[in-house]
Amino acid sequence: MTDLINRRPAGFDYDFRPASYFEDVDLKTIVLASISGEHRRRDVEERLASGDFNPLVWGEWLTDSTLDPDLRSRLSSVHPSLMSGEYLPPMGAQDIEIARVVLASVTGDVISVRARRDHGSAGGIAYLVVDEYGTEYQLVQERSAQPLTLGELIALINTTLRDEDETGGGIAISHVVWHCEQGEGEGMRGFVRVESAFYPELNRFYDAVLDGYLDELDEVLRKEREEEERECGEEETPAAAAE
Repeated sequence: MTDLINRRPAGFDYDFRPASYFEDVDLKTIVLASISGEHRRRDVEERLASGDFNPLVWGEWLTDSTLDPDLRSRLSSVHPSLMSGEYLPPMGAQDIEIARVVLASVTGDVISVRARRDHGSAGGIAYLVVDEYGTEYQLVQERSAQPLTLGELIALINTTLRDEDETGGGIAISHVVWHCEQGEGEGMRGFVRVESAFYPELNRFYDAVLDGYLDELDEVLRKEREEEERECGEEETPAAAAE
């Protein structure tokens, strides 16, 4: 696991640092980073990209940070999967989401990494991680004077621990590794998606790391199957010769 969480494939700008999480941020980034619901977030992202987005036409509720309980209940009755991310804790007035981990589980669980403008004596930025179940997360890095670089954000994601977590691997990679260690590796490609409105390369980075890990696992399993077939063939050969 240690090797996996420390991997840094080539082709990524690990020194990239957003100018700010709070000031002079373009409207698209602010809108997307403020939406808790995963399906609404993707819908709005597609509409913004196509230029076919007008809240007055499609419904201002699409860009609400947290849905009204009655509307959330109506959406849930359409299909439970539409609730992905909708039960995340509301963001405070000084909070913004800088990354999220989305699991392709039955309930579409979402873990949100947030930055908070810190007005304390130290100033700067404070970080917190929340999910839809009230899980307590322990962050190795809780504050910084300026926005994180891509490499620093990856390190934060890979070192954040859940209470009573014995596997390590942070809040993204650990989900895939755990399933693979249980012999459930098939179907794990695309199971974890890591997104960010502030870090365009984040999703591609985790795809590269996790796909590389699964490729290696597939190769190990292939060699084990070949070895088993070879051993079976050697056991059958003496018996055939005796006949």
